[in-house]
Amino acid sequence: MPSAPAIAFDDSDFCVAARQLAVAADGDIGVWVDRVTRSAGVVVSCDRKVVEFRRFTYTPTAAMDGAWKERKAAEWNGTHCASRLWSQAIRNEWKVALSLTAADGGHLSLNAQCK
Repeated sequence: MPSAPAIAFDDSDFCVAARQLAVAADGDIGVWVDRVTRSAGVVVSCDRKVVEFRRFTYTPTAAMDGAWKERKAAEWNGTHCASRLWSQAIRNEWKVALSLTAADGGHLSLNAQCK
């Protein structure tokens, strides 16, 4: 039996889904993601093809060294590249970013990259 044909990625459909996710994520603002990180919402810019997950962390900026950044990037990539929808978006030039703001004012941004 032949397999079903692949459905082409549609930016406008993805935009609608991402905006719905952002609305739902508003209810998670302030919810702890892990022991030191809280959700701060999701921002979607369809014209720029950006989905930005915002988070606040109590991890001090000084602790965000190269090894820490590598671990966070690997986690971020793993989460989004394992998802068919997110990986298709990334391959279609959508930027799926994690924006972390530290309690001491530091800031870090990661973009998911699927190989």
